Amino acid sequence: MSDGSHGFLGQEFLTWLWYRMETDGGEFPLSHERVVGLSLDDMLQFAPRDDGETSQLLRKGLPSRTPAARTALKNGQRLAKARVVLGRGDREWSFTLDGSSFSLGSVKLPEDDEDLDSAQDRSIERAANLLELHDLLGEVYGLFLKERLAEDYLEAGAEAQATWMAG
Repeated sequence: MSDGSHGFLGQEFLTWLWYRMETDGGEFPLSHERVVGLSLDDMLQFAPRDDGETSQLLRKGLPSRTPAARTALKNGQRLAKARVVLGRGDREWSFTLDGSSFSLGSVKLPEDDEDLDSAQDRSIERAANLLELHDLLGEVYGLFLKERLAEDYLEAGAEAQATWMAG
């Protein structure tokens, strides 16, 4: 996704993740009977609604639970960037997701398997973990797009999320 005309979808995706975390517990069923859990971590950056506004950055602790975060939502702001934790089974990835470009930064992969002896094996495992993160996040994004592109989205999903944002 580029920073152009479709960047808003990544911002909507991040905001939708937050909404789903608070209303459905943050677990997402995926293909092959896999389930992932997502949560927002210690950084949220809100997108300005227009060129005259500044972006708002909240750090430390759980910024998603602060009055400043709730005020931003009530004012109709979407998340531009967030620190996200994704878990599957006993493995955990953490990363910063930029909604406008859909790029990942500061990626922390699951711990290396202690049984790996060579640097090559560790590199292969890290590459596999990075590819799995890409796959899992892509599937969660697919769930978002399925909901967002549904014919009844405005009456169902958008209305429920707007009510949550105003709450």
